[in-house]
Amino acid sequence: MKQRVVVAFVLLLVPIASAQVYTITDLGPLSPTAINTWGQVVGNLNGHAFIWAKSQGMRDLGTLTGGTLSSAAAINDLGAVTGTADGPATVVGRGYTQQCSDLTQPFIWTRGNGMQGLGAVGGPDSDPFDWCNTPFYATGINDFSQVVGYDEIYLNDYQFGFLWTSADGMTLFGGSWPPTFANKISNTGQIVGQNSDAATWGIGHATSWKSGVATDLGTLGGGADVVDYASSANGVNDLGQVVGWSTTTSVSGGAFGWCGSSAHAVIWTGGGGIRDLGTLPGDTLSAALKINFFGQVLGSSGNAATCGISRYEVFGRPFIWSERNGMRDLNTLIRASSGWVLNSVSDINLWGQIVGSGTRNGQPHGFLLTPRVFYWVRVSATELGENSEARERPRLSNAGAKQENRGSQPATSSWEAASVVEECPFKSLLCNAPTPDQSFTSRFPHNKRGKGLVFGSHCALNCALNG
Repeated sequence: MKQRVVVAFVLLLVPIASAQVYTITDLGPLSPTAINTWGQVVGNLNGHAFIWAKSQGMRDLGTLTGGTLSSAAAINDLGAVTGTADGPATVVGRGYTQQCSDLTQPFIWTRGNGMQGLGAVGGPDSDPFDWCNTPFYATGINDFSQVVGYDEIYLNDYQFGFLWTSADGMTLFGGSWPPTFANKISNTGQIVGQNSDAATWGIGHATSWKSGVATDLGTLGGGADVVDYASSANGVNDLGQVVGWSTTTSVSGGAFGWCGSSAHAVIWTGGGGIRDLGTLPGDTLSAALKINFFGQVLGSSGNAATCGISRYEVFGRPFIWSERNGMRDLNTLIRASSGWVLNSVSDINLWGQIVGSGTRNGQPHGFLLTPRVFYWVRVSATELGENSEARERPRLSNAGAKQENRGSQPATSSWEAASVVEECPFKSLLCNAPTPDQSFTSRFPHNKRGKGLVFGSHCALNCALNG
C-alpha cells in the first residue's frame, strides 16, 4: 500500500527580542569552512585540513603523499571533502604533459581512499615550463563529487574557473580575464562565481554556468551591458537561488577599483532580477556568502573589505537574512553572557546550522551554531490539495506533537510547512532523481525504526515514511 505524504521543514526563529535563538558548540582552535546536512564540519588548523563530527571529534585529514600542507574548503552530504594541498602532480594541456614535484592543487578526501590530488590543466598561451608554478584552488563540491575552483592569475592577463569530474577530469572555463572565480556548484550542476571578459577586465560580473552556458547575472547598476559596476555570485542552492554582492555605485579607479566602492549583499531572483539586502545598522559594506534550501542567507556586514585581485571579503559582523526577518546580526541571537564574539561565518546547512570563527573569552575559537527550534511534519495530500502553488509555498499547520531529540540535528516537532510532495511506499525510501543513474538514497543515522528522509541528486528534500 502506498500513502501520499508531504514532507516539509521550516526553521522558526523566535522573535528578535528573544535572548537566544542559537546554541553554540565550541570547535576549539579549528577554523571551520563548511558543514554538510549531517552536521559534519570541515576546517583548518596548523596547516592541515580537518573534519569534525559530534560523535567522533576532530580528525586530521593529513596531506598528499610528498606534500606538507592541506586546506579544506567544502564537504558534501556523502562526507567527501575537497580543498587545496601541495604535492606531486601531473599537468596536461595542449598536447603537453608536465610532471610537477610540488604543485598547489585541488584534492578530494574520502574515508575509504584518503586524500587524492586532482592535478591541473595547462591554460592557453601559457608556457608548459611554468605550469608547475600556477596554483589551483578548490572552492566547492556537490553530492556527485564534482569539484569547482579557480587558478591563480598568470602572465597578468589570464584566469579561469575549473570543473573536475571523475569521468572527464579537469576542464577550464570562463572568460579567461581576471577576476574569474568558480565559487560553488549545486546538485543540479549549476556553477556560480565571477567572470570577466575584455570589457570587464579587473571588474567582473556575477555569473552562472549551466551545461557549459554562461549567464551574466548583472549588477545593482544594471545588466551585462553595464561594465562599470562589479558583482560576484558566491552561493547557490538546489532551487537555483543565487547570492553574492554587487557594488552600489559606479566603479572608480580602473581595474579592481571596486575595492574603494560601496558593495552590498544581494540575491538574484528567479525572474532575473537582483535585490539589495542592505547592511546592518552603522555599516556601509556587506556581502552574502551562502544560501540554504530554505532561502536563509549567510554573510558579513562591516566597514572594511579585502582589495586587490583576491576574492572580495567583508570584515565586520556575521549576519543571517531571511525573507521573514530581514538581516540580523548573529551576535544578537546567542546568549549574551556566553563569552562569545562571532567574527565571521563560512557556511549554513539544510537545518540552519552555521559554522564560523570568533573569540570565546578573548581566545580565538571555531563555532557551530544550532537553531534551538526546528520543526518537521507529515501531512496528507488530501489536506494539501493538488494546487501546485500550494506545494511550493510553505504554510504552517497546528498538528503539535512531542519533541524528540534527533542526535546531532536540532530538536524537531510536528509543526509543519508543506513544500514537497512525493509518493512514498510504506516502510521504504524513495527519491526521484532527474535520471536513474543520478539517484542515490541515504538514511539518517539516528533513525532506528526504519523511517527516514531521502536525499538524492538535486532534490534536497524528498519524502519521509508515514509508518
